[in-house]
Amino acid sequence: MAGAIDATTAGVYIIGVNTGTGTNAPFAALGAPNVRFNQVVRVNKDGTAVVGANPLTATIAGNAFSLAVSGTLFASTGFAVQDYSWNLWPRNGVGAGTFVTDFAPDNAMLTAAVPEPASWAMMFMGMAAIGMTLRLRRRPSIRFA
Repeated sequence: MAGAIDATTAGVYIIGVNTGTGTNAPFAALGAPNVRFNQVVRVNKDGTAVVGANPLTATIAGNAFSLAVSGTLFASTGFAVQDYSWNLWPRNGVGAGTFVTDFAPDNAMLTAAVPEPASWAMMFMGMAAIGMTLRLRRRPSIRFA
């Protein structure tokens, strides 16, 4: 975001969510064919938000906002909740003649980062190795004559 979110200026934040079908790809002509979504979350600059007819509340602080959205608000069309992908694009207003002001980040669809079992195993082995090293290292002894 290029500055603090100002509720007195026009604009909204739209979060496109792909729950499996991702049938809508409206930005293909703009060079972003992989931005696909079939559900939308709208976040207003005053902190109100909606998913369909379900009202939500966003927390706005400076140039960022946060929002907790339950996966149950989206009807799955193929993906498990952890596999949903999303993209954010700010708009300078709502209705005809408004423009997407920027894709964030980098025209990509994002997914939840869930480590694979092999990653968990490597992390556990690394922690165990560090623990064993600390436990087995020689402690200096001090002798008084």
